[in-house]
Amino acid sequence: MRWLAIDHGTKKIGLAFSDELEILASPFEVWPQEEARTLDRLVRLCKDEGVQALCVGLPRHKDGAESATAPAARAFGEALAARTGLPLRLVNEHLSSAEAERLLRERGVKPEKRKLLLDAAAAAVILGELLEDRRARGIPATLLD
Repeated sequence: MRWLAIDHGTKKIGLAFSDELEILASPFEVWPQEEARTLDRLVRLCKDEGVQALCVGLPRHKDGAESATAPAARAFGEALAARTGLPLRLVNEHLSSAEAERLLRERGVKPEKRKLLLDAAAAAVILGELLEDRRARGIPATLLD
């Protein structure tokens, strides 16, 4: 199953894809958040890339409670799912940006470049967690769950 993951933000969104075998979660791009225009671009991207399912990071606090920005992320994901007809999974994104920052730093990415790549790397972290959970539960890449 080919997934598109989105790290939703008010100014930017980070994008990542899985391969069809659900082995890799790879950062793709960071786009400006332009609401309707961004949704239009994402609909085209999903068609062009053969996306079969959507994963949107849901901001939560350490205690698991949703943050103030969670409703916007949920609404964005639901709007994209409605427009594409694709299934949507919301995934806890707590600490995904910190993990993405750590991974980029470990790979030797310079600080100014890290800032540009961070949201896409965070989307890949979010997607990686979803894929890992699916593997742990024995869900084959050919099924949704």
